[in-house]
Amino acid sequence: MLNLRNHRALLSAVGAFVVAGAGSGIAWSQAERTSDPADVLLDAVEHSESTMRDYIDEIGDRFDEIEATADAGQQEELATALMTDVPDLAEEARSGVLSAKEDARAVTLPEDSELDQARDAYVAHIDAWIAEYEEAMVAPAGVVEIEPTVNRTFDKAVAAFDRTQLDADQEERVEQLLAD
Repeated sequence: MLNLRNHRALLSAVGAFVVAGAGSGIAWSQAERTSDPADVLLDAVEHSESTMRDYIDEIGDRFDEIEATADAGQQEELATALMTDVPDLAEEARSGVLSAKEDARAVTLPEDSELDQARDAYVAHIDAWIAEYEEAMVAPAGVVEIEPTVNRTFDKAVAAFDRTQLDADQEERVEQLLAD
């Protein structure tokens, strides 16, 4: 029987080499994966969706604060502050989704492929939000109601991504990103 106790240093060195090799294989695999056009597009979608959600959350939290305040004078102050802040919040969100739109448009995809069509549908959704932000910048009170176009374009983008042939990880990511 082989006495492994005496070969512990050799086994440790071999183990370190195997782990390092596997680690670099993982890094190489991740480097390849991040350059995959679908992943790059999903990065842009993630950027856009997180920007949109941050905006909605901020506005929603501010409305919740107003509604939770019993004092009418304080409610008015909070509402005035919100209406004062909406243009800046909308401008910040607009900037973020414009950046995501540029990133999405920069992805090289085969023309008229399912993924290209999904990108176009999602860019239309971004455009609907951009119009929403621009409206909020000039008429902050409009923030109370989201235009139906935003929801229609979202539904079309979800349907377009559902038609694409993505790997399992990408499909799961799309589901998480575009959850209602």
